[in-house]
Amino acid sequence: MQAKSASNLKVIDVSHYQGNVDWKKVRGDGVVGAFIKATEGTTFKDSTLSSNAVNAAAEGLLVGFYHYAHPEKTDAVSEAAYFASVIAGYKSDFPYVLDVEGDASKLGADKLTDWCVKWLQEVKRLTGRDTMIYSGASFANSYLGKALGQWPLWIAHYGVDTPMGNNTWSEWAVFQYTSTGIVDGIAGNVDVNAMEKAFYDKYAGVTVVKPLSELDTIKVVINDKLAAYGRNVNGSVYAPIRQFGDALGMTVSWNETEKVPYLNDIPFTQYILFEGSSYVSARSIGAILGGTVTWDGKTQKVYIYY
Repeated sequence: MQAKSASNLKVIDVSHYQGNVDWKKVRGDGVVGAFIKATEGTTFKDSTLSSNAVNAAAEGLLVGFYHYAHPEKTDAVSEAAYFASVIAGYKSDFPYVLDVEGDASKLGADKLTDWCVKWLQEVKRLTGRDTMIYSGASFANSYLGKALGQWPLWIAHYGVDTPMGNNTWSEWAVFQYTSTGIVDGIAGNVDVNAMEKAFYDKYAGVTVVKPLSELDTIKVVINDKLAAYGRNVNGSVYAPIRQFGDALGMTVSWNETEKVPYLNDIPFTQYILFEGSSYVSARSIGAILGGTVTWDGKTQKVYIYY
């Protein structure tokens, strides 16, 4: 699991426990998004769902909705149908969230994993929208199996900068790092989360970097921002020079006489053509920036800082 970083965005999650929220003040305190409790089981609808959904969106926050699951009591399809029926008509920006914790452990890891897969798939089928999963770090490590790894993870672990790892996910999309946060516009404590900027951008409609090829599986991150997707070539990571140029605000050109690509006025004589696109090494980009380049084998990312 990665640690929190300065590039993460501030997001909260709320329910009736927070009472009447002044969303204008919340927005003024640097909060850019909110996950709002919608349902629990097959009978409970949060009393503040409507007011939170309408007022948070009115202040320009991106919003999402979550469902607290009771797998120990009810089947996944029934809970998915109930959640989908309640949130119909509310605009959602983030994926719909399955909150699984507590007594859900009574099912055991295998059955609970299957239950979660069914809920996530059924909500996607009913709504056409992406889904994701929330859980505590220890709970996820003990009860959530590898079949769930294809969905984004919202992880909770308090009092640390890096949440506990597990065998299903190598990274988080959202990290709930405290349940005792203080935010303007909310009386009392509130859960505060760090959200990866790339995840936020994806659902905010910001242009997101995408791999040019299915072989480009390695992420190159520059100053905590996803810049490119590359591949391993003889022990070095190469990525499209065009993606580096876009990320750095630099002009990419091709010199027909020299037969080399340029980044601004800098020629790259060491490049590789893949399907007509020029790829250059992440290390060479780090060199022209005068920065440091490191490799994280666990998350399969290259980090460049300058």
